[in-house]
Amino acid sequence: MAAGTLTWCRFKDEASQLLRHSERIKDGWEWTEVEVDQAGGSFLVKKDVVRPTSERVCVKHCVPLEDREDEDDTDVLDVEDSMEEADINTVQCEVKETQYYRYQYHVLYSTSYCVPVLYFIASRPDGSQASLDEVWSSVPASFQSRLQDDRWTFLTQQEHPVLGCPMFQLHPCHTATMMQPLMQETQDKEMGRCSYLVSWLSTVGPVVGLNLPLSYAQVGHVT
Repeated sequence: MAAGTLTWCRFKDEASQLLRHSERIKDGWEWTEVEVDQAGGSFLVKKDVVRPTSERVCVKHCVPLEDREDEDDTDVLDVEDSMEEADINTVQCEVKETQYYRYQYHVLYSTSYCVPVLYFIASRPDGSQASLDEVWSSVPASFQSRLQDDRWTFLTQQEHPVLGCPMFQLHPCHTATMMQPLMQETQDKEMGRCSYLVSWLSTVGPVVGLNLPLSYAQVGHVT
């Protein structure tokens, strides 16, 4: 196998290890078999909800001194001595809720690239499908800045290779190049064979809201 890739057999083995750990920690991963005897015909599935986050917006308002409630001279002097601007500034806050989406992630094996591929669907609360622009807007800002030039080639809409339905895809063309130094580093440090699948998911998953708990770091670790 070329550097940075993996075989279908290793993909299935590591998927089984991931599933066992997921069951222990109740993380919700499942295995779907469609074309059992065909390489790439079965895949990992996880459903998740990106829940709304409360956004607190604070606005500073000016309150003239003459509009304040009457206070005795001692109190006013104490405030002026301690912090002059405290006489004129107040803060008002309101809480806003942001949009949330229901995600369904599919991790497949690409027989063309010999690497895993992440497909997913993002749905609005009413069940309608989110647009590519909406999905891109939900990508964390730290990733958007790095992927801006490749946004429409890295994140695309493609037909699911097994189910035949349209889904979003993180394109696998650069996966082997990305994974080669990562997997080589673990060997150079004599860390044994770590899980390719977990390492890859931990790297690309957060781009679209898929985050693995830290306990997955020990999955498939062989010394």
